[in-house]
Amino acid sequence: MDSIIFHREKEGVLVELIKYQVFALCGLSLALGGCATTPTYRDECVLGQTCAPVKATSRPYQIKGVWYYPQSHYEYDEVGVASYYGGGDIFHGRPTATGERFDMNEVSAAHKTLPLPCIAEVTNLETGRQIQLKVNDRGPFIEGRILDVSRRTAQLLGFEKKGTAKVRVRTLVPESLALNNLEHPQVMLAQNNPPPALLQSPLPPMNALLYPRLPDDLFEKEEEAPVVIKASYETSEPPLPSRGLYVDIGAYRQEEETKDLLKTLSDLTKSEAKSIHNKGIKPYAVRVGPFSSMAEANQILDQVINAGHGMARIVIQ
Repeated sequence: MDSIIFHREKEGVLVELIKYQVFALCGLSLALGGCATTPTYRDECVLGQTCAPVKATSRPYQIKGVWYYPQSHYEYDEVGVASYYGGGDIFHGRPTATGERFDMNEVSAAHKTLPLPCIAEVTNLETGRQIQLKVNDRGPFIEGRILDVSRRTAQLLGFEKKGTAKVRVRTLVPESLALNNLEHPQVMLAQNNPPPALLQSPLPPMNALLYPRLPDDLFEKEEEAPVVIKASYETSEPPLPSRGLYVDIGAYRQEEETKDLLKTLSDLTKSEAKSIHNKGIKPYAVRVGPFSSMAEANQILDQVINAGHGMARIVIQ
C-alpha cells in the first residue's frame, strides 16, 4: 500500500515539472504561432455522442514521453482498476487540472482523458459500494490504472487499506452538462429530488456541495454489507458482477493490423491473446487473458510494457 502511494507521489512531482515546462515553452511561443511541439489532434464527436466544450484541459498533453488525448464527448463506461492519491499529503492543497484546490479529505477523482470537469458514478465491484463525484484532475499515470480518487473517496468505497479496487466508472452525461453550463460550477447544490439549484450566498470550496462530508467512521467495518453512497443523483442500476481480468494492449482500425501482434503477444506471455470486435472508430481491441488474480495480471502487464506497449492497462471484461 505505501509503495503504491510513494510511486504515485514521485510521478506526481514529475507531472508537475513537466506541466511547468510545457506551459513555459508554449508561453514563449505564443507570439510565433503557438507551441509547435504539441499535437493538434482531437477526436471528434460522432452521431449519438454528447460533445464536451473545448477548454484548456481539452488539449493533448505529454507525461513521461506518452501523449494523452482528452476525449471530446462525455460518454464513457469502463471497468478496470482504481487507486487513490493524497495519502502522503504531497498533493493536498495544490491546484488540480481545473484549477480547484485538491483536498484529500473530500470526494473527487482524476482521469487521464475524460472531459474536465465532469460527473461520474464509480462502483466498487468487490464490495458493491457506489458513489457519484466530480472528476477534476488528470491521472493516474501508473500502468494498468483507469482512475485515481481522493483518500476520502477510497474510504467511502472501502478500499483505502487495500490501495486498489476493481471498479466501474460511468459518466453521468446530463449532470456533466449541467455542471459545465453553470457560470460557477461550485454553486450546484447537492439534492436528491429537485434539479440542481443556484445559490446566491458564498459557498464552500469544490466538492462540499457536490458531495456532503460524511462521518469518518461511516464505513469503519469493511466487512459490512454493500452500501450505495448517494450524492446529487439517484441511480437504480445494479453494479456489474466481477469478471475476468485482461491486459488491454490497445485498439486498431483494421483486423489485419492485429494478426502479427496477437502471435507476438501469445509467444511473449504464454497466454491467450485475442482481438475483440467492438463498434467505434477503432473497432478491434487486442487483449491478453483472462487471468484469475491481480498478481498474475500485473506480471503479464509488466511483460507487455517492457516489450514496448506503454499504453497497456488492466481491464475487467
